[in-house]
Amino acid sequence: MSVPEDLRWELILVDNNSSDETRNVVREFMKRSGLSVKYVYEGKQGLGHARIAGCEAATGDILAFTDDDCIVDRHWLSSLAKEFQSDRTLSGAGGRVELFDIRDKPVTIMTSKERVLLSWPGQLFNFIHGCNMAFVRRVFQVVGNYDVRFGAGTKIASAEDSDFIYRVFKSGFKILYSPDFVVYHNHGRRTDAQVRILMKGYIIGRGAFYCKHILKGDLEVLKMAYREIYWLVKNIAVHFYSTDARGKSRERLRLLLVGVWYYLATSCRAIFANVWFRHGE
Repeated sequence: MSVPEDLRWELILVDNNSSDETRNVVREFMKRSGLSVKYVYEGKQGLGHARIAGCEAATGDILAFTDDDCIVDRHWLSSLAKEFQSDRTLSGAGGRVELFDIRDKPVTIMTSKERVLLSWPGQLFNFIHGCNMAFVRRVFQVVGNYDVRFGAGTKIASAEDSDFIYRVFKSGFKILYSPDFVVYHNHGRRTDAQVRILMKGYIIGRGAFYCKHILKGDLEVLKMAYREIYWLVKNIAVHFYSTDARGKSRERLRLLLVGVWYYLATSCRAIFANVWFRHGE
């Protein structure tokens, strides 16, 4: 990776309670690479827990994230740093996500070459991806950490990045999509069945996101949810005699409601656990 000599940086690898040889692989990498690498073990499984652990271990002013199935471009770090150095008002940024292996399905990628600012909530779910994003540390001090009820490793297997980005946006921070810093996603999904499972998880996450913020009285999210549900119900009615089209809309509506249920159930469990813990004290 090409890095400017005056850029101070560190690499933090979070082992989220892996059951394979992750610890040994990381140790061997630390010996061979000659890089400033910090190994962090997080026993609580879930992408939110892992990202929080990484943030707490980090010492820099800018916290950048990628995933374990991504390969960063050789200019990734320098391009990312340049974005923040050239605009001191910038608080968050996401970059381009290209497909690593052309045999994989073209999903979970972001290939736009246009620089765009996040300016309204309707952009949220197609704006930046969690596998290629960065925020200044002050953002976490203001909006808090990732919501551990969301993300891979939980019942709500997505939307931890959307939830966090939305909270950052609502707090008035400037967030940019830049095509100039790139990662290559080596996700390995090559069948329609694998893609369907992935998309189901995204819809469930969106339903949970809607539920969380509507319960907080967020009218913008209420409008987003209303528009999507209205479109689905209308589609079901219009395509009453088309089994395929109606079935797809009904399934999407069902998955949104599953997300609502998962969020409510997970939140209730957390509340009761907290009450029990306090009582135990």
